[in-house]
Amino acid sequence: MRALQILALLASMAWLFACGKQQNSQTSGTNVQQQTNQQQASQQVSDPKLERGKAVYDETGCATCHIIAGIGGRTGPSLDGIGKKYDAEKLKEILLNPKTLNPNTVMPPFEGSEEDLDALVAYLLSLK
Repeated sequence: MRALQILALLASMAWLFACGKQQNSQTSGTNVQQQTNQQQASQQVSDPKLERGKAVYDETGCATCHIIAGIGGRTGPSLDGIGKKYDAEKLKEILLNPKTLNPNTVMPPFEGSEEDLDALVAYLLSLK
């Protein structure tokens, strides 16, 4: 009877180990894709204004709700391709008063400097 319990325990441990290994290989594939997306997003940021815009995006917590290249939250819309969808004027309008686009949004209005707003808009326009 004791031998049967030990055998059952070993079988359970082997099964758990195999599941963990399978899960690990699945998530490592996802991690590789996320790293690739992150590298592509980083490569887009090349001039100082775009770098500042990316920094403003990060500092103000935009990624909490928005996703770019597979990185970020999903509460708000994806910002992939946003630079093809809107021009600078419309992006500023949305950032300063998000309810103009969606009256039910929970997105707060941008409260940074005009320089930071311009940099953020330039960064968003680069996302094509």
